[in-house]
Amino acid sequence: MLDDEMISAWRTAARELGVEVLAPHALELPDGSTVYVEAFLPDFGGPNGAVAVALQDDERCEQATTTQHFVSRLAESYRAFDRRMFQGTLDDWGW
Repeated sequence: MLDDEMISAWRTAARELGVEVLAPHALELPDGSTVYVEAFLPDFGGPNGAVAVALQDDERCEQATTTQHFVSRLAESYRAFDRRMFQGTLDDWGW
């Protein structure tokens, strides 16, 4: 189940930091099926972008790792926008 608070925090990050974030996002899997993730950041994490998945959702994270995207499992601290934390994360992801 998607984490609505994390989705909202990533939408705020997009506005506040001026980065492209699609939250939530339908991620196509290699078998043609779809998994929904909290956020997709096309300009971070590598040539195919970064995917954010709530830490507690093992199944969706496992599915997302079958793609060519950089996948990050994010803790509950990402349920609220904190400029310094989100900037640090984006720096780690290649900002």
